[in-house]
Amino acid sequence: RKCTFQLDSRVAPLMMQIDAGQIQQLFTNLLVNAGEAMPHGGPIEVVIHTESVTPPPGSGRSAGTYARVDVRDQGEGMSPEVMDQIFEPFFTTKQVGEGTGLGLAIAYGIVQEHGGWIEVQSEQGKGSCFSVFLPVEVGACQDAS
Repeated sequence: RKCTFQLDSRVAPLMMQIDAGQIQQLFTNLLVNAGEAMPHGGPIEVVIHTESVTPPPGSGRSAGTYARVDVRDQGEGMSPEVMDQIFEPFFTTKQVGEGTGLGLAIAYGIVQEHGGWIEVQSEQGKGSCFSVFLPVEVGACQDAS
């Protein structure tokens, strides 16, 4: 299968307090899942921007400026029943021996640990979009040069 990768970054470099290894694991999981959702290949689009948002009710997060990273595929999409379970540990739609069902559970935990949340939109036959929101501390970091 051949997947193409398209990056659209609409922000200047952001300074955030993150664990780089965990963030790498988070996006590796999302990109691998996007590729696996497209058995015949296709584009994976990553869009990065900042926005002022009010987090979802019950998230325990404050309104403010967040970095938003959308990982969008044009794959098979998910049913509402599957979407309700995707962040549960050991839930998988893959065949036995092809996956552990931990990738999205780990991704969810990493985002929570970093003070953010994940939103998912999906339509069967049309693909999925995972939106990761991570807090940006506006004005907290200054250029030391």
